[in-house]
Amino acid sequence: MKRMPAISRSWWRRPKDTNRAELSPGPSYHGTWDTVARFAAEIRASDFMAEMIRRRDAYGSEGAMGALDCATLYGLTRWLRPAAIVESGGYIGMSSAFILKALADEKLTAAKLYSIELSQECDQGALIPDELRSVSGGFVPMRGKVEDFLKHNALPSSIDMFLHDSSHSYRHMLWEFRQFWPRLRDGGLLVSHDVQMNAAFAEFVAKTYAHDKNTGRRDAQRTSHYEWGRWGYVGFAIKKG
Repeated sequence: MKRMPAISRSWWRRPKDTNRAELSPGPSYHGTWDTVARFAAEIRASDFMAEMIRRRDAYGSEGAMGALDCATLYGLTRWLRPAAIVESGGYIGMSSAFILKALADEKLTAAKLYSIELSQECDQGALIPDELRSVSGGFVPMRGKVEDFLKHNALPSSIDMFLHDSSHSYRHMLWEFRQFWPRLRDGGLLVSHDVQMNAAFAEFVAKTYAHDKNTGRRDAQRTSHYEWGRWGYVGFAIKKG
């Protein structure tokens, strides 16, 4: 498939080897959804999606991400082109596989996915195809509590993307959002699965938002996200540095 111009990423205005800190101060998101939707449609129609659904169903699909949410995650990852990603609740690797596939399709061979899983019983990352697991050591499985990894500085202090998919209690979701938001670089993505479970994501977005008292519209100077949205059970917010 011929690549369309990446108008959704034009706000970065940088060569691929430029540091993320040099992003343009005036972002424009014209075309973002078109690009994400195109990537999502591409992966949904692919042999990779069919194979991953087969693997998931053969393993047992309870607790694993569904096809629409996997496609959304893939589309967002390809759009962002992150170098450092942290996910909580990696489980058997359904979400991990689609993140790694997006990185591979964008030829981001140096990118790292730090996947945290608390359970000692599940086969962490079991669904990830071998060819994605081994590419440049991009998949970094971590077994234990998010709290402990943060406490012992075992995670990168600056990341491009964070995916919450661990405990979906209101309190824990808000806690993870608040912990990883400061670690995100300008233009980084906070992504959450199962945002319908409670009001944590909506409340977090509301707390990063400020409006102008006169117009009632968003005050861009006091709002700490560029944009936010939801597609299926996946919610996301793009951080403003």
